[in-house]
Amino acid sequence: MTITTKRNSFLQIGGTMAVAFALGSATFASSAQAEESSWSPSQNVSMVVPFKPGGGSDTFGRAATSGIKEVREDVEISVNNIVGGSGAIGYSTLLQRDGNPHYLLASETGAAIILPLMNDVPYSWDKLTPIAEAAEDHTMIIVANDSPHESISDLVDAAKQGQVNIAISGKGSPASLAFQLIEQNQDVTFNRVVFESGSANNAALLGGDVAAAGANPGEAIELIKADKVRALTIFKEERFDQGPLAEVPTIAEAGIDVDVTPTLQFRGILASPGLSEAQKTYWENAVKSWSETEGYKTYIENNYLTPKVRTGEEFAAFLEKQHNTIAPLLTETD
Repeated sequence: MTITTKRNSFLQIGGTMAVAFALGSATFASSAQAEESSWSPSQNVSMVVPFKPGGGSDTFGRAATSGIKEVREDVEISVNNIVGGSGAIGYSTLLQRDGNPHYLLASETGAAIILPLMNDVPYSWDKLTPIAEAAEDHTMIIVANDSPHESISDLVDAAKQGQVNIAISGKGSPASLAFQLIEQNQDVTFNRVVFESGSANNAALLGGDVAAAGANPGEAIELIKADKVRALTIFKEERFDQGPLAEVPTIAEAGIDVDVTPTLQFRGILASPGLSEAQKTYWENAVKSWSETEGYKTYIENNYLTPKVRTGEEFAAFLEKQHNTIAPLLTETD
């Protein structure tokens, strides 16, 4: 699958070209506005969340729904939790709405990328319509506060000398992929202990059953604030610039040079297949407008996410890259 992005280059030469450039820009802006204004929702919109209320996907879906309502006051949009099959039922629902722009999906890496790679499901992300990415969640490696491991290097050294048990939430989870990247880079092996959830991972860590666990910031932040666990590293290109995670070194700063793409948990919106350009543009612009509000900023800060807005072809290119970096990792663990 190849995605081609066309870019127009303009050369400004003297006053004449400056005027031409300004006129061209104005024309392009008018065209974009006209394209969006040529379509708007004609009925109630459903934001499908493919998981139960209370999790990260549900939190995102509800934040995005509220945000779209704020920036598109004439749109009636509501959350619809359609659960089952680890997210597959909700995703498949949109396949059955081909050409219907009144269905959106609160999407993330696990169900959009990893599940179709590991299971025989009727959908894949490229059978749907990528609208926009709105945020990224990151994977941390955490240890109990009284752990003898002060750095990721300490944990790696321990694994070279003997068995080190680590907690993950299943094969293919961002945490499992994060540990796998460390194993490949450092030529070590961790003993994986699989639990059903991040909270179960944390309980095993605090109980001394494992030496380390993978967790996203939202899963671990309260324990970090309470001085019960510490983060050795985070799979993030740059550190958080403030708050309780600002001192956590990135995986690169910890001396392990890996591509963090497979470990990212994107939060974004997919739509039914077969949408027109005007319909796609309408929803893309709605997400962009939401990303400029205080409500969006609050969602990002409260959940310790990184703001990352990609729309249309740029979002599709990211999804393809993530698919292509995760697929070989899953194959190696078969």
